[in-house]
Formats: sequence, structure tokens, C-alpha cells
Amino acid sequence: MTHSKFISLKKAVQIAILHNKRTKKSSKIDLANSLNFISSKEIRSPINLPELSSAGLDGLIISNKKSTKIPVSSKIIETGKVYKNLNINYAYRINTGASIPGNFKNFLSLENAFIENDYLILSKSKISNKDIKKRGEDLKKNQIILKKNQKINFIKLALLASVGIKKIDIYSPLKVGVISTGDELIDFKKKKKDFQTFDSNKLQIINFLKKYPISIKDLGILKDTFKDVEKFYKTKKSQYDLIISSGGSSFSSGDHTSSYLTKNSKILFQYLRIQPGRPIIFAKHYGQYIFSLPGNPLAVMVNLKLIISKFLDPNDLYSNFKVENIKSGFTENKKANITKFIRVKIKDNTAFEHNSKGSAKLISAAQSDGFLIVEEGLSRVIKGKFYPVIKFEI
Repeated sequence: MTHSKFISLKKAVQIAILHNKRTKKSSKIDLANSLNFISSKEIRSPINLPELSSAGLDGLIISNKKSTKIPVSSKIIETGKVYKNLNINYAYRINTGASIPGNFKNFLSLENAFIENDYLILSKSKISNKDIKKRGEDLKKNQIILKKNQKINFIKLALLASVGIKKIDIYSPLKVGVISTGDELIDFKKKKKDFQTFDSNKLQIINFLKKYPISIKDLGILKDTFKDVEKFYKTKKSQYDLIISSGGSSFSSGDHTSSYLTKNSKILFQYLRIQPGRPIIFAKHYGQYIFSLPGNPLAVMVNLKLIISKFLDPNDLYSNFKVENIKSGFTENKKANITKFIRVKIKDNTAFEHNSKGSAKLISAAQSDGFLIVEEGLSRVIKGKFYPVIKFEI
């Protein structure tokens, strides 16, 4: 089957974003549970805010501003109540936020009201109708309050609640399964033998995914035999929208995940012109998407940040890493036909190469501040020039 092989990072990102649009199913959930989801429909306000004109401050209201001396009623207009049959010949004290009865169009703040012997003396007072919050002043009925494809943060959630929205249409969270492949792997919580390797990739992947509004399932460790791989993918094909695996995606004939996917799925792309992170496979298998990542932890980190993040979040609504142009403090040659990610330490806004020889050095990544990106087409890093740097999360 013809597919994209050894493609550029830019092309891979485009393909990942294209297929993100094909995973979007909509569902309705309670507003209280909608934080951090993405809206699948536009929402307009069903009401005005405020629904009735109200007092912006504590003060007094009057009906007739032509009188010079108005008796002040002992009754106080409070919030959450409706007042009828008020005497228009009286002034009434009113609390902030309380609705102003229809026949009372004039407002005086407490500091602008001169009261003497329970009478409001208008000649010594100042009417300040600008302190009346008019009906629909904050929000007009039918005004857009949430756009389609917008992330629901706590402020948006509060706004929706303020107009009585009870349920909201969101993009259904993807069901994502995460598995590691390799006969040498053992769960990091277990006691290992000398020939075994603790599985760090799955923990890295799962915790990277936690910032997205998705459902994540740890599917354990898979033995790297064709029979086990085939049984796994056939069993899980209808249970998850996306499976992310690490290990078994390289060129080797012994990597059975790569062999199985090549024979039994639609390969969307296979291998990238990047270092580290080259042996990644993106496939569609019985309607399910699969990212098969290499076993190298640093390659997994690059693939997560630059490819999988774009599949899950094309608009960068959840991404919390930054790309900045930083001056290089070193010179190094590289192959011009790849994009290379060099581990660096940053000091005085200058990036210095940090233990970057060999892509399997997880310890050096933990000690680094980020990746300096040397893009395809460049054959060397030049000291003193500026390059984009992906800073690691703090």
C-alpha cells in the first residue's frame, strides 16, 4: 500500500491535524462537568443580563425628580425580590444589585443623597442615573457567549451558569489506550532482573496525556511476538479511539508491531526525517487510530510534543511548552536532510549543548532546559546565531 514514508516533520504535523477532524464526535454533558472540554456548538445567551434594570450601588430611587423634598420610606428594596404597589411619592433605599421597580427611573447613590429628618432634599442631592445597570447592559439576549471549538475554562463556565445553561455540547473525549512493547520490559513498580528494563515510556506517555480532555487506559506491557501483537490489536480494535504504543516501530524485522501495522492497517505515515524520533508510525486500523512510537524515551518525548499533541490539540489549547528563539552557544554539524533536536542548557539567554550525543540518554533530558531545533535544510548550528528552542515544562 502506498503511503507517506520518511516525510518531513511539517508534513507529518499536517497529516496528524487532518485526521484530528475525523475523530470529533459530539455529546451533551452537564455544565458542572464541562471544565476544560471543547465546545462542539455555538451557544447564545437565552436571557438579558441583567434581566431587569438594577442598582449598581447602594442608594435611593425616586419616581419624580421635580419635587424638592421627598419623604424616605422605611422599606428597603432588596435583591431577589419583586416590589409592587410602591408609593411614587416616596423615596426608597435600595441595595446593590436589587431590581429597580418600573415607575422609579431615578437613582441617587448614598454619598450623593442628602437626607434630613427622613426627607430627601433634592436641591442638596445629585441624581446619578449612570449608576443604574440597564436591562441587557452586561449581556444581551441571543449574544454569543461560547463559540464552537472553544475551550471551556472556569470563567466561561461561570458565564454559562449565570444565564441558566444546564447542559452543553462538547466533543466527546477520545478513549486512548497506552501500551509498551518489548520482551525486556517490566513495570517500574516491580522488582526487575538484571536483563530486564524498567518501562519508563508508558508513564511518560500517560502523564503527558493527562492535560487533555481524554479518557486514558494503561494497557500494560505487550510481548514482542507477531502472535501477541496481532491478538492485541484485533481484540482492542473497537474498544479505543486511539492506541499509543512504544517499542516495535523500527525497521527491524524483529519489531512485530511495525510488521503487523504495515500488513493490516492503512499507514498514514511511516518514519520521519527527524532525530531523535524517526521510527514513528501513524496508522488507521479498523477505524481506530494508532501511533506506534520507538522505544527510545527521548524519541517518545519528541513524538509526543510535536506530533501527538497536534493530533489531540491542533489549536494548542492545552499545550504548556514554549518555543523561543535563543542564541546558540556552540557550533555543531548535522545532516541537512533531517530536523534535529539537540538537548541544551540555557544560561544568560544562551543555549549550550548538554550531553547530546546518543539519543537514549534520558538523564541528560532530565538535566536539560529544552531542545534546540535545527531545521531541515541546515547543515550546522553556528555559535552566536538564534535558533528555536522548545523549553521543557517546569
